[in-house]
Amino acid sequence: MAASSRAQVLRLYRALLRESQRFSSYNYRTYAIRRIRDAFRENKSIKDSEKIEELVNKAKANLEVIRRQVCLFLLLYLGVAHSSVNCLMPL
Repeated sequence: MAASSRAQVLRLYRALLRESQRFSSYNYRTYAIRRIRDAFRENKSIKDSEKIEELVNKAKANLEVIRRQVCLFLLLYLGVAHSSVNCLMPL
């Protein structure tokens, strides 16, 4: 697998932050944003392409988890069933 470019990593970072902003709960939202920023800061000096690829794949998996959690939160706690059901369907 090719090494992830800086642009791809930045796109993933912005997607994680954008999706985390969708949490309506302040606690969930701030925790997710803090963890994302801390993780990217902690790993910004890594040069090994295999390690970078592993971290990018982990971040992509976490993005999917955040997307599912936001949808479930909307469905279960806010009762928004009719407009958010589509977010549970795979793309």
